[in-house]
Amino acid sequence: MKTWHRLFPLFVFSASTNALQVPFQQPLLQPSTRLIAPDIDAFVNNELDRWNSSGLSVAVVRQDTTASGKWDVEFGSYGVAQADGTLVTPDTLFAIASNSKLFTALSVGLLIKNESLAAERGQRLRWDTKIKDVLDEWKLMDPVVSDGVTIQDMLSHRTGLPRHDYSGIQRQGGVSEMISTMRYLRLSAELREQYQYNNLMYETLSQLPRTLLNQSFESYVAEHMFKPLGMHSSTYSVAEAEASGLLSHGYQYDMQDHLYGKNGTRVATVPYFQRPGEEGIWAGAAGVLTSAKDLSLWAAMLLNKGRHPFSNETIIPEDVVDHVATGVSVALGKAAYPELSPAVYGCAQDRYSYRGHELLEHGGSNPGFKTQVLRFPNDNLAIVVLSNDENGNHIMDSVKWRIADKAFGLEPIDWAKRYGDKFLDGMKKNREEVTPRPAAPKPPTTSWSEMEGTFTHGAYGPLRPCFVATSSSGLTDACTSIIQDRVVQRILSAEPSLAEVPTFIVPFKGFFSTHLRFLHFDANLFNVSYIWSNAEVREKEGFAVGAGGDVITGLDDRYVVEWVDAEDGGASGWAFSGDFWGKGGEVREREGPTPRERAEVWFARSVGQDARRWE
Repeated sequence: MKTWHRLFPLFVFSASTNALQVPFQQPLLQPSTRLIAPDIDAFVNNELDRWNSSGLSVAVVRQDTTASGKWDVEFGSYGVAQADGTLVTPDTLFAIASNSKLFTALSVGLLIKNESLAAERGQRLRWDTKIKDVLDEWKLMDPVVSDGVTIQDMLSHRTGLPRHDYSGIQRQGGVSEMISTMRYLRLSAELREQYQYNNLMYETLSQLPRTLLNQSFESYVAEHMFKPLGMHSSTYSVAEAEASGLLSHGYQYDMQDHLYGKNGTRVATVPYFQRPGEEGIWAGAAGVLTSAKDLSLWAAMLLNKGRHPFSNETIIPEDVVDHVATGVSVALGKAAYPELSPAVYGCAQDRYSYRGHELLEHGGSNPGFKTQVLRFPNDNLAIVVLSNDENGNHIMDSVKWRIADKAFGLEPIDWAKRYGDKFLDGMKKNREEVTPRPAAPKPPTTSWSEMEGTFTHGAYGPLRPCFVATSSSGLTDACTSIIQDRVVQRILSAEPSLAEVPTFIVPFKGFFSTHLRFLHFDANLFNVSYIWSNAEVREKEGFAVGAGGDVITGLDDRYVVEWVDAEDGGASGWAFSGDFWGKGGEVREREGPTPRERAEVWFARSVGQDARRWE
């Protein structure tokens, strides 16, 4: 596999263009001191081959600790960026997913430091400002929690609200409407009781520039971070990234189902999973599209305590950089390996140590992309690893530690084996822990046709299950066209052993889904898969469909949904559980005497004005 890499000193700066220039002169570091050298190239290429992975882009940033203070950047580019064989380079754009959150956190810090805004409001925005005092749309289901949540709580994932990622759907009213629907989401903990990662909080905070300055969040970040740093390729716009020709294709695994031992076929997700005009509602949590080259400037600025690595001009005030890097919530109370420490979470960053070296880090995961951005603030070292492969996590982690070991002169640990074994053991364990369907499952308490219809949730939207014909049943007229759709037929044919299992297919359009599949387990219980396909988008935009061009993912997602009959005057509906809401690891399960009360997400049958009921 071809390798493309370059080492150069990052100290030549053109004030007229604010652009990075690559000088033709001897690098500051001698080849023997390079971190991305042939041994790292061989290691990365071996891992990509071993896991049939697509591509990887790496940047390493260091500052000379002598009087010169010069910056040095190394890039390593490996594998393919696009389905046509285009290779990865330092300029290749990746979706960095949740590594976008630090841009959001720092944008909040800039608003807090904005003296003009403070004078206009007559009150300074603070980290401990209650969000209800800033955003009129804000409201959570629990009024005590809702009134108490501060900006810091949101940034540090301690609001009591679990992820509820699957409520992420395109909304006509954009982020403002998304915020207003959070009042329908059930909480899983008390305020500040438990660390629970939550994308919706960062989406909510992206509304602050719009509310306070009448400026879009995306333009605010571009004005105060992208442009002053010279991150000219960085954008929130899918249209701009695609027009550049530099946006890599994220690779996913079509028809993968590890529970049945199916690895799936690696397929480039073309076009990008979000389409132009859809990306705004997810921008604050996961919207940045950027390159290893641009992120090297970003990482250097952070190492330089908020100052531009060339001009030393302040981009982000030092106290803001320090604040967002300071731990607030306990993200991981017990270290996963002896070489690591427990982790605390500040604002968009985990803080822990690796073999005695303190670091700040965040990961990112979008369909087809995985990213890691970390820096060792006491060692003048930052590492960026970007993957355009759905299964890239264990490769990225082993690469970052291999580079860190080399930088610190430590005996390398075989992280590739550790993570690889853990990945394979995890799949095996999942298969072994599956409870088999009873040999003689009990039927539900009502007919299959009675479980069809329209069910609603105020944030998740409508649910319209369609029963699938088996050898002993027929299709309902209303669902014939849905069940006969080519994508649905592929979903139904994924595992032949399930052909006679009573099944519902639910069209469910969200950012990360197009369908739900309910597989009957026993009585009123079903297993749920949260499935995404890009076939409809490909057909709409003129791409070839079928024959390996499109992708279906999520078959091995497994949650639980229970049919609930109407009783005591309440509506019938579907009660989702099995961590469908994405709670924190130590959070207790919901309790209650009925499935409706125990549900993480409850969809009630729609009746007139009950269409947005949320209990």
